[in-house]
Amino acid sequence: MNATTMSRIIAALSAMTLLAACNDSFSPAPSDPSLQGLTVVPRSATLQAGQVVALKARLIDEHGDRLDGFVVSWRSNNDAVATVASTGEVVGRSAGFALITASAAGKSQISTIRVLARGEKPDSKGLKPIPN
Repeated sequence: MNATTMSRIIAALSAMTLLAACNDSFSPAPSDPSLQGLTVVPRSATLQAGQVVALKARLIDEHGDRLDGFVVSWRSNNDAVATVASTGEVVGRSAGFALITASAAGKSQISTIRVLARGEKPDSKGLKPIPN
């Protein structure tokens, strides 16, 4: 390979690198509205072991309008007490508390789940006192 050919290759590679850098810095803003908020409904629930509650994630844009098309991930901080499916369906496993977190595009929200033992009834306000 002679010096002229090598110079042309280097010039072509430099031009391609410069064009790629320009394209990255001047790319248009995405046309999809950005996710501004995520809420989980219900924010808390009490159920007995073996029962199921369906949580829903509501995603909104900067105008407060509902957004669709975002993937929401769900997780439980205590799978021994309550597990959560990718659909937001929570199953009570054993007595205790679990925090279920919904996350999408860097936003997250928690729902508090209280699971009672099978056959245990909540007090008149729907909750039993927290043990000391």
